[in-house]
Amino acid sequence: MRWVDIDQLELPDGWQVRADKALNELRQEIERAEQEARSTGKDIRVARRQAISEGLDKGSRKQIWRDLAPCLAKLRKSKCWYSESLNPGSNKDVDHFRPKNRVREDPDHEGYWWLAFDWRNYRYSCQWCNQRRVGTANSTEGGKWDHFPVSGTFRARQEGDDFEMEDVDLLDPIDPEDWKLLTFRPNGQPTPAQPPGTREHKRAEISIHIYHLHHQEFVRERKSLATRIRSLIQDMEILYSKITDRTMKKLYIGRLTELLRLIDRDSEYSSAALAYARFEVYKMERGHQVKREWLEKILNDRPH
Repeated sequence: MRWVDIDQLELPDGWQVRADKALNELRQEIERAEQEARSTGKDIRVARRQAISEGLDKGSRKQIWRDLAPCLAKLRKSKCWYSESLNPGSNKDVDHFRPKNRVREDPDHEGYWWLAFDWRNYRYSCQWCNQRRVGTANSTEGGKWDHFPVSGTFRARQEGDDFEMEDVDLLDPIDPEDWKLLTFRPNGQPTPAQPPGTREHKRAEISIHIYHLHHQEFVRERKSLATRIRSLIQDMEILYSKITDRTMKKLYIGRLTELLRLIDRDSEYSSAALAYARFEVYKMERGHQVKREWLEKILNDRPH
């Protein structure tokens, strides 16, 4: 996960008008369902939920958020915002960060239906992260699906509630600080960056499972990346020691360029690449820990 500046999103001409119209129509449909339930003695809550579900299931309304998929993809060069995987063989979803129709952790919740057409609630996601996966002997369990856990007692339940007051458990790629709460082991496994017992550790732990960041394909590719980063930095160290030689300097710059490309925020698994590069700042030499100051400078000079 890397920070995504969603305010850079460019909406297609006429999109906001369509979104506003759809939300207004949905409000009216919910109101009519309530009125009919009152007049006939039916359960108002059931009537509301049915109106919400049917209203959001209309193809023309689903198309509204689907039409933003190419625009969302451009913000991170078609990477999944959760896993950073390109997943070229998989379709991508427009995930509603706050679920639009139901909340797995709160069965009485109607879903954040009033945010269904709010582009700030959209996240670009691969299906491995967004769709529910049931674990088996040969696969992991995860997928955001309708999950949206919060801590504390407050959860926005109706339009007008200040949802920004929720203490959200999931890490959010549009929050510039959240991505820093994840790191990765050399074996490719994701892990919290902060120590156990902290709120930050808990949020990262929950997010790893719900976003399915431990999916075997992601782990395998990160592990391969760790090996590549380690070898690259070892080559750079040898070349750096001979950098006064023009041939060696040229080779060093080539390796440096490759490293910078791997940790660039638009590259696949860039947060893992950055974590692996940071691991290599310190090395063991004759039983002592030695700092590669030249590498530390490279990493500190880059905007992250």
